[in-house]
Amino acid sequence: MRMFVGALSALLITACGNAETRQLSPDSVVKGVNYVGVVVADIEQSTDFYEAAELLTVEDKTISDSAAFDKLAGRDGVVVQTRMLRSANAQIRLMQFSNGDVSIPAVPVQGPGIAHVCHQVDQVTETYQKFVANGGAPIGDPELIQLNPRNPVYYGYVEDLDGAVIEVEHVDVEQLNLPEPPKNQRRIRHVALASPDAERIAEFYSAFLDQPDPRRIGGKNGFGSEKVDGVSGLEGSKIKMIWFQIRNLELEISQFVSHPTELPEAPRPIDATGYNMIVLDVSDLYYATQKFISAGGTIISEPEEMDGGEIVFGRDPDGNIVGLQQAPEDAIVSAKNFSGNGT
Repeated sequence: MRMFVGALSALLITACGNAETRQLSPDSVVKGVNYVGVVVADIEQSTDFYEAAELLTVEDKTISDSAAFDKLAGRDGVVVQTRMLRSANAQIRLMQFSNGDVSIPAVPVQGPGIAHVCHQVDQVTETYQKFVANGGAPIGDPELIQLNPRNPVYYGYVEDLDGAVIEVEHVDVEQLNLPEPPKNQRRIRHVALASPDAERIAEFYSAFLDQPDPRRIGGKNGFGSEKVDGVSGLEGSKIKMIWFQIRNLELEISQFVSHPTELPEAPRPIDATGYNMIVLDVSDLYYATQKFISAGGTIISEPEEMDGGEIVFGRDPDGNIVGLQQAPEDAIVSAKNFSGNGT
């Protein structure tokens, strides 16, 4: 995996922008991404769907008697069945709530909210085609699109069984002329936030993650093309994008300048359909909490035991749920399960 990732990093940065990928400071209290949560209607069907990307189940668990989940859902007695699915560098956690709020649809491409998770794969895996064959719905052009003719990378958006957006990047690895084949053919490249104000939310994450100069493209008015429209499914789309590296996973922030959105009056509850949280691995829960607040976030739960460690939940300035979790290195949830930084 390290060879695949290392060989691709410069290539893919050129596909999206020309700046170098930034890194977490070794002194950062944030050590990685434990997992991204996604709310599903049927956990068994969704497991079958995500097996198309060969994510592996590493844990089944039921969460109940959680004051934090009750508060985030807006009701008492929340019970949620969860399943942790692992890729080569990161994890998603399927969550089926006993009484989830199915009236709230998943976040669309342009947001606002946690908009998509990106799977980057060797094109020989035919991951995009398998997602579609297993019930996924293409959002833009049903055929993958090469955005930059200099780079053998092909993009597509597809909805999962519940409408959550998945970005798939197919890479023609043969054209990379690597000295030997990559050890792994798949990884999760990033989790994306779509915001009405990318600069505002990026300012928060710059302060919280100690990354004052994230790489970005698009400028004030964004960038676009017919090919970009073909991927996003949005005619005349103009996008500005900003990236932060959180060791094993990138955080992508996008703003569709051409398709402005507004934050809802009330933030999305934890049990709304689609992606519901990003849980970060922190080395010091108290310090991480204080840093989150000083950067401009809001803590909305008291520390509680979960998954063998301790966690608090907050919301970033857009209202996205962010978990701060201090857990043992050998815990299933821990980002320390993954060597390398996912770039």
